Amino acid sequence: MRGNRRRCRFLSDSGNSSSDRIGKAGQNGFSYIDVMIGIVILMVGILASAGALTANLVRSHETEKQVIAKQIALSTIESIFSARDIARVGGVEGWNSVGNEGSNPVAGVNRGIFMTGWRPIREDHGWDGVTGTIDDACDAGGPCVVPRIVNNVTITTTNDSPVLDGFERQIVIRDLQDPDRPSPPHNIARRRIDVSVRYNVNRLQRQQTISTIIANYGE
Repeated sequence: MRGNRRRCRFLSDSGNSSSDRIGKAGQNGFSYIDVMIGIVILMVGILASAGALTANLVRSHETEKQVIAKQIALSTIESIFSARDIARVGGVEGWNSVGNEGSNPVAGVNRGIFMTGWRPIREDHGWDGVTGTIDDACDAGGPCVVPRIVNNVTITTTNDSPVLDGFERQIVIRDLQDPDRPSPPHNIARRRIDVSVRYNVNRLQRQQTISTIIANYGE
């Protein structure tokens, strides 16, 4: 009987010890330091994801503006080529007009019609139908008002179309010598055209430039 009592008491004491250990283990949780570390790790992940998303949005916006700038430059070059092939009294005089203002003198008069420097870009090409001239590249802040003499009659043309915000264009046209037809005595038959369009992306300036050579061997 005494042996059985001792055995029961031992088992009872052992059971109580196990219960105490389990209770103490169940009471152990996350400390404030563990929670703070977890929050910091979570915030680092969130900030990294937000930064990547922002970078993608900026890149997408920049790509969109780059495409627009390239389209403007290509459209401008096409317009300059059209100026070579057309003539309009009081505005465009064919090959002689393909040059910056102050260039291409003919009989003592400069015939170049394309404005120099960085100029605003308007939606409408103006009366002469050519991009980058006084009809559409005048200073921003007001319409382009140009007096002209057509058939001995003075007319005034006005282009009040909106300016494309955030974009500017520069047209540079230079004569190129042809070794087979040097000038003089021959007339200049080739010219290099550089059309640059600049724009801003998050206060950073970007620029798109398209270059080509235009020729005129008909004269």
